[in-house]
Amino acid sequence: MQDSYRELFLSESQEYLSIVSNCLVKLEDNPSDMESLNEIFRCIHTLKGMSATMGFDKLTRLSHQMESLLDELRGQRKKITPEIMDALFATVDILEQLTEEVKLKQESKIDINLCLENLKNLFTAQPGSLEANDTPKEVKKVPQGQEIVLEFSDEELGRLKQIKDNGFNIFKIKVVISKDCTLKEARLFLVMNNLQKIGEIEKSFPPLEDLRQGKIDYSFVIILVSRENQDIVRRSLLAVSEIESVEVGNLDITIRPQAQAGGASYVKKIQSMRIPVERLDKIMNLMGELAIAKIRLVQISQSRNIEALESVSVVLDRLISSLQDEVMQTRLLPASYVMDTFPRMVRDLAKKQSKEVSLEITGGEIELDRVALDEISDPMVHLIRNAIDHGIETPQERKMGKKDPCGKLVIQVSRQKGQIFIEIKDDGRGVDFEAVKRVALNKGLIPEEELKGIDEKRILDLITLPGFSTAKKVTDISGRGVGLDVVKSKIEALGGRLEFETVLGQGSRFILTLPLTLAIIKAMLVRVEQEIFALPLMSVREIIKINEDELKFIQHFEVARVREEIIPIVRLNKELGIEIGTVENKPAGADERLSVIIIEYGQKALGLVVSQVLGEQDIVVKPLGTIIKRTKGIAGATILGDGKVALILDTMSLR
Repeated sequence: MQDSYRELFLSESQEYLSIVSNCLVKLEDNPSDMESLNEIFRCIHTLKGMSATMGFDKLTRLSHQMESLLDELRGQRKKITPEIMDALFATVDILEQLTEEVKLKQESKIDINLCLENLKNLFTAQPGSLEANDTPKEVKKVPQGQEIVLEFSDEELGRLKQIKDNGFNIFKIKVVISKDCTLKEARLFLVMNNLQKIGEIEKSFPPLEDLRQGKIDYSFVIILVSRENQDIVRRSLLAVSEIESVEVGNLDITIRPQAQAGGASYVKKIQSMRIPVERLDKIMNLMGELAIAKIRLVQISQSRNIEALESVSVVLDRLISSLQDEVMQTRLLPASYVMDTFPRMVRDLAKKQSKEVSLEITGGEIELDRVALDEISDPMVHLIRNAIDHGIETPQERKMGKKDPCGKLVIQVSRQKGQIFIEIKDDGRGVDFEAVKRVALNKGLIPEEELKGIDEKRILDLITLPGFSTAKKVTDISGRGVGLDVVKSKIEALGGRLEFETVLGQGSRFILTLPLTLAIIKAMLVRVEQEIFALPLMSVREIIKINEDELKFIQHFEVARVREEIIPIVRLNKELGIEIGTVENKPAGADERLSVIIIEYGQKALGLVVSQVLGEQDIVVKPLGTIIKRTKGIAGATILGDGKVALILDTMSLR
């Protein structure tokens, strides 16, 4: 198979599955939404055809069975039920995992039989009869010959791995009791008794409690920890009469069993991009003109025609600038590219927490740099998970607080002055400052005398410390103190900042500020003594000249009055530890006033004193090494026209 076809299939299928997932969320909220149902059917039908053409058998079979069930729903021959919605969501998860295997060129190890059987049962169930998931709760049946899949939590997997490292064998045992057995419970008791003599039972399906109460069909699976080998385990079970078959194998704990159960993946890394043909045509035309200008430049250089050289250099500068702009446009993608998975994530997390949460997303059409989109996926997921787990209350709590039982989560994307603002807010319980203070004090994160008069900025600094958490218990969503510290470090690594607002009982708001693009930015070049630095132009409000005697001190901080506004002043030579050089001879009448660059961050401003303002310039951002990256005030580096390296200042950390 040609890789180009594979890439096209992956691009198309991922887009279709994203649409299906979002439409399923809408359909669950409004079962009469025929538009969403028809859109799901069209996408799955197309996916089925594509998969069949490519020869992906599992994808074809699963999408075909899902299509059959959707057709029944479209024709209103079946009603949408919670069981059907859960089955459709689970099927989409497995389809996504199958496409991931295609992307990695792996041999498929995902068992789709259980999912197929479930869809068939839902498809063939008659009105008024039991649906596939309506099997009486006391007996958990498994289709004959069907692979039983066990799910493990992170903690269970960690414990099993530790047990295996200590030299124990971990077996997955499937036992099938004869159909003509009259006393299944008695056979089960003997099986359990024999196993407990040679090891310890860790887990089972159905659960151990159901097994002890005899709530079983004719087959079950047990995870056994033992020092014995497989033959001894098998013989001990076959010694029990009326056992039809026994399968003993080693449990593979390097692969998470949840993956086969169809767990959803909410963060999608960008693997490919669609670029309009018109944009590619512009780039090709500019490249052609650039090649012609380059040839002219070489010829003129050889003939040393200086006047003509200046003329062609102007043309070359224009072409390169235009080409640069077009290339930058090809890196941009709408924010919806990563946020399309959020409705499904909010639905799953809210259901798991027994909460009601509505999600509102605005500004998804605003474009960001592809690298920035990839990097902010994880931080946004962390903030959404925290909002649902910590922020939004249960329906009962919200009713007691005279709130709408359904919590509201809003994600708003906007663009101003070359910056992207992403706001994530909820109308939940807000952050309790007193609780944060107590935790910070108990963990020794802040001295007691500093707790008085603490503001929101300092609170944000505390809750983003690694290991900080006010959760009373650890869940699989949050509570380990990992999350907000990751969010802050990721955003700052992108040259952005994280801001936080909260009102107790009314909710919280996180604001992520990011540069529009990360590769090439407009910057203001300045000289501080003999060193040259670059300031991102999007942060610069204005440049002023002031006299030395206009600077005043307020509580040991140097400030200046600019049009009735008091602005803090930072002398960059002191802030960056640059020694003052010898005073150069200046011509008579030279301006002795200080050059001050006023930068803005949010609603605040800061004045930076520099030796000289050199002017604006487009710069290519170069990343720094790990050690230098941690240096306060430095965001990156760039190479100037003369080949020298200039550091890019991180204006956010200079405040």
